[in-house]
Amino acid sequence: MAGLHSVVMVRILVTLAIMLFAAIACNLSDERPGGTPVSDNGSNGPPVTPVSRPPSVPADALEVKGDTLLGEIERRANQPPNGIDTRALLTAACQDEVMVLWTDAETIHASLPCDRFWSDETVRDFSSQEVAIKLTVDATRFQIFVETLAGGQAEFTVGGIWVE
Repeated sequence: MAGLHSVVMVRILVTLAIMLFAAIACNLSDERPGGTPVSDNGSNGPPVTPVSRPPSVPADALEVKGDTLLGEIERRANQPPNGIDTRALLTAACQDEVMVLWTDAETIHASLPCDRFWSDETVRDFSSQEVAIKLTVDATRFQIFVETLAGGQAEFTVGGIWVE
């Protein structure tokens, strides 16, 4: 009887190990459960040197010189996320090395090589989502962090940020 008990325990341990490895593998994928997008577009790269205002950035767009929160999403265990002053991301594009995010509250322009911008599919995934956007500026780095209420996230390291 003790031998049968040992075999059952070994099978249970092997099953638990397989489930653990499967969970770890799911967390390493580029997409979260439920299809919420996660995008890393060179945000972990080396610090950048600020660039001059690109010609396509409107003259009335203000240069961002400090950290700025455009909405916020509070997340608490066992509760739905709470959007505070969030905005709708209408769409986004990149042309001539300038990324543009259009929201229902402002337009954000940022210097970014377009090969580090979203694919068309990712633009569709993030568009029409309720978002909070964090603009981080320090002496050597400019970052844009976009988070959707549904849990999608994207971060860009850019050469400069302007908002209109």
